Amino acid sequence: MLVTAMIWSFKCYFQKDWFMKNRSVDGLRGIAAFNVAVSHFVAAFLPSMLHKNYPSLGKNQHPSGLFDVLTSPMVSIFYNGHFAVLIFFVLSGYVLTMPYYTQGESNGVLSKRLWGRYLRLNIPICFAISISYVVYVSGLYLNVAAADMSGSIEWLKNFFPSGISLSDAVKESVFQSIIFGNSALIPPLWTLKIEFIGSLYVLLFYISKPKCYTFVSVLMVLLLIYAIHKQDSIYFYAIFLGSFLNQLKKSSRLKVVFFFIGFYFGGFQFENSIYNFLPRVMVGDLEVWDKKTFYNLIGACFITASVVQGFGEKILQWRIPQFLGGISFSLYLLHFVVLCSFSSYVYVSLPMGRTSVLLNFASYVLVCVLVSFIFEKYIDKPSINISHQFSKKIFSKQV
Repeated sequence: MLVTAMIWSFKCYFQKDWFMKNRSVDGLRGIAAFNVAVSHFVAAFLPSMLHKNYPSLGKNQHPSGLFDVLTSPMVSIFYNGHFAVLIFFVLSGYVLTMPYYTQGESNGVLSKRLWGRYLRLNIPICFAISISYVVYVSGLYLNVAAADMSGSIEWLKNFFPSGISLSDAVKESVFQSIIFGNSALIPPLWTLKIEFIGSLYVLLFYISKPKCYTFVSVLMVLLLIYAIHKQDSIYFYAIFLGSFLNQLKKSSRLKVVFFFIGFYFGGFQFENSIYNFLPRVMVGDLEVWDKKTFYNLIGACFITASVVQGFGEKILQWRIPQFLGGISFSLYLLHFVVLCSFSSYVYVSLPMGRTSVLLNFASYVLVCVLVSFIFEKYIDKPSINISHQFSKKIFSKQV
């Protein structure tokens, strides 16, 4: 029954035009979510493959030719989770403000999105944290044992420390994760703080944006955001930059150029001759933004711009990317629970070797997709409806 339901849903995501005005954008979101899930698997069980992206992770002392290929920019971009997260932020700004450029704000679409934002994001977050807490108190997180075997001491071993209480779980569910970025039970939730607060910033800006002196007003807002968030301001800027992509005019030539520029910067690595010449973002002795984040953001903007202009339509509108797009939020919320429980158990249970890692990866992907499909159907999709109904009720009472 579950397989039949998934096949039916698979077709629905491919066929229904209302799911997203730009279906290629949703396909890109699905691929980005899968990228994050893969990157965390690599960081957990093959950490040396990410050394050039994160030098604090251990270096492979005996690299092979295959290892060099797999860790090259052209391949590692497909498990560069930080780049994928920046694509999420750019896409968020683009999609959230699309009605402003197509309909204006006369019908209150942006205002409704603003008022429904907390429920839309936080209902799934609450359920995901609850699931993680049950796994935690049941003693099913085996990430520490897996980290000792894989060598991911600097990363995987740090999650789910002892002492997380029910009170902590409740506070994270209600406000601490989405407002302060606390992420003891769902580690990737630091990004949902950016997503929530950043979406409020961008929606409030477009709702109140003056018709003239737009550049001055944008500059003032961006300076204020930097004053508040310092180095983290770059993540909020990603959402604003995504909103500006709505002004792009389609160009068959530019979309290809944009894609290759985006691919280059999206593959940024340390200790690589094709990137070593790029400068750090400094003002005097102050590093304004993290170097990797800065260049990955440039890549995310150009990749998204190419997709907005129609690059890769046939691939991104294919059923698999569309299906992944449909479960992307659920996959993002739940993959870490699967990684640190089920996949860590498989890792410590099987003998060390390539075959075991491949079997573990295949089972990891399968379980992630299954639980995300169920979560999307029964939690994520209803949360969208609830947030829409809530915002509609608020505005219907004002009429």
